[in-house]
Amino acid sequence: MPSKNRSRRFSIDSGTPPNDRGPAKQGRPAGREANRSLARAGTRGSDGGFGSLMLWSMVFVVIAVVVVAITLIATGAKSGTASGPVAAPAVITPLKIASTGRTLGNPNAPVTIDLYGDFRCSACLSFTAGGTEQSLVDNYIGTNKVKLVWHDFLSIDKIQGNTASRDAANAAWCAADQGKFWVMHDWLFANQSATEDPSAFTGARLSDIGKAAGLDMSAYQPCLDAGRHYADIAAEDQATPSGVTGTPAVFVNGVLVTGGAANGWPQYPQIKAAIDALG
Repeated sequence: MPSKNRSRRFSIDSGTPPNDRGPAKQGRPAGREANRSLARAGTRGSDGGFGSLMLWSMVFVVIAVVVVAITLIATGAKSGTASGPVAAPAVITPLKIASTGRTLGNPNAPVTIDLYGDFRCSACLSFTAGGTEQSLVDNYIGTNKVKLVWHDFLSIDKIQGNTASRDAANAAWCAADQGKFWVMHDWLFANQSATEDPSAFTGARLSDIGKAAGLDMSAYQPCLDAGRHYADIAAEDQATPSGVTGTPAVFVNGVLVTGGAANGWPQYPQIKAAIDALG
C-alpha cells in the first residue's frame, strides 16, 4: 500500500509513469540547462535589439542631416545664392530719366543726394525697393529738382572679410561703362542674398546677371574678369565721409540725414524734409 501511494503521488505531480523515474531525474538537469540556454539567447537578443536600436538611430540621424542640407540648399536658392536662378527686378529705375555714369537725374539739378550703399546690404535693398528711392524718383529726381549720386561703401566686405561687395560694385561700374549703371543697380539688388551671403555675387553669377540685364557681354565680361574698376572702388571707399558708418547713408547737399528706421538709416520722410528745407 505505501508503494502504491507513492507511485500515485508522483504520477499526479509529474505526469510521468512510475517506471520512468530515472529518466525524469536526468530530464530535470537537462531542462535547467535548456532554461539557461534560453536565458542566454534572451540576453543575446537584448543585445541585438540594442544594436538594432543604435543602427536605426544612426539612420534617422543621417536622414535628418540630409533633409537639413536639402533645406539649406533650397533656402540658398531662394535667397539669391550661386545655385539660384537669376531673378528679374520687381522695381525698375525709369529709363526716361537722364543718367550719366552713376548719377541719376539732371546733372544741373540744384539739390544733390549722395547715397552710400553696398549691393549686398539688405537695408539698401529696402531703401531701393521698399519705396524710399522710388518716391524720390517720382517727386524730385524725375522733376529735375534733385539728382542722385551712388557711392560704393563696402560695409559688408569690411565685416565679413571677403570681396563680394567689391565684385558686385565692379560689375555695376562695368555696366556704367555701357551707360547701364542703373539697369545693373536694379538687377544686382534683385539678386542679392537675403542673408547677405557672398555666394550671391560670385564671378559666374555676376556674369549670369549681366547677361540677364542685357549687357554687351563682349565688353562686360573682360571688365568683370579683370576687376577693371577695383582701384576706382577702393579709392572711393577710402574717401567716404567720416559720418558714414553703415549703409545706406544719405547726404542732401553735403549734410548727413539721420533718423528714420530703427537701425538709423533714413527713409523718405526724413530725406523729403531735408530737401524741402533748402527752399
